Amino acid sequence: MAFDKVNYWKLFNQLLDDGVSVNLGQLSAFWYSHQEVSILWINTKSNPFTVNNGTKRGGVLSPYLFTRYIRHSLYSLSNCGIGCNIGGLAVNIIAYADDIVLLAPSWRALQALIVILEK
Repeated sequence: MAFDKVNYWKLFNQLLDDGVSVNLGQLSAFWYSHQEVSILWINTKSNPFTVNNGTKRGGVLSPYLFTRYIRHSLYSLSNCGIGCNIGGLAVNIIAYADDIVLLAPSWRALQALIVILEK
């Protein structure tokens, strides 16, 4: 459900800050800010309504966009030095899109990782 929490404008500003083409940023912002959906339940279809946040579930770009959205959190975790020692490297997070696993050698280490995420 994390895809649903993405703030479009924060995401597209981050992409522009990363040097993504302004035209691509504008196109993506337009595309996402003008999407409408409807719900089909049994044989009844709702009226269309506007979606104001989130990335498209099942969309090809969604895993990339979501990862870009949370990259500062991923960076903070991966560089904190807390984690399970694998070949001399402290591994503490495995992430693909909104599937995220935290790895820690103890409950205290896990709590420290959670505190980093809260910040």
